[in-house]
Amino acid sequence: MDRKEPQFNNLGIGTGAHMLRREINLLNKRRWNFEDESIIISANLRLRQDGLPYSDQAEPSDPAVAVYFNLRFWRNGKEYSRHVVLSCDRWKKVGWNIHALVKDIEAQRGRERWGCTSIEQAFQGYLAIPERCGVLPWWEILGVKPEVAEADLKEAFRLLAKTHHPDVGGDRKKWDELQEAYEQALAKFRPAI
Repeated sequence: MDRKEPQFNNLGIGTGAHMLRREINLLNKRRWNFEDESIIISANLRLRQDGLPYSDQAEPSDPAVAVYFNLRFWRNGKEYSRHVVLSCDRWKKVGWNIHALVKDIEAQRGRERWGCTSIEQAFQGYLAIPERCGVLPWWEILGVKPEVAEADLKEAFRLLAKTHHPDVGGDRKKWDELQEAYEQALAKFRPAI
């Protein structure tokens, strides 16, 4: 891979990790210093006990960085959460790749502020692989194949709703899980924005 040197200043690994957490908190409409322990910054670095990388270590041969986190968004007044992953492998240093992720999230927050898109829409393409986040994929939750037709998907959800909807005695947590899986599944039938 032909990695580059950016036009922005080098951001130290420790400072960059703190800034990345800050941007994720702001994205999720939390205080900038909220302690979200579900955020995982993945790089070829040794980590401290709090999950952040030590800042005084040699640059690894592979400076790629990925960050896994739960994205919070609201639809019709209801809060939802979705596992997402962002990654950057363009720059020669880990700190630069972290800085690029910080700027990417900052830009996505700006798009929502300026009315261009919702956070949910902006991050649709960044869904994390469910198995890596300890969650079943939508097709397993709904009991269908990944290549299911839209009509079959809707029928499967309708049948599950008959037994899992809270109004018929179903468990609220299971119902929310089904709704989220259904939304993820429907996204594959929606036109790209």
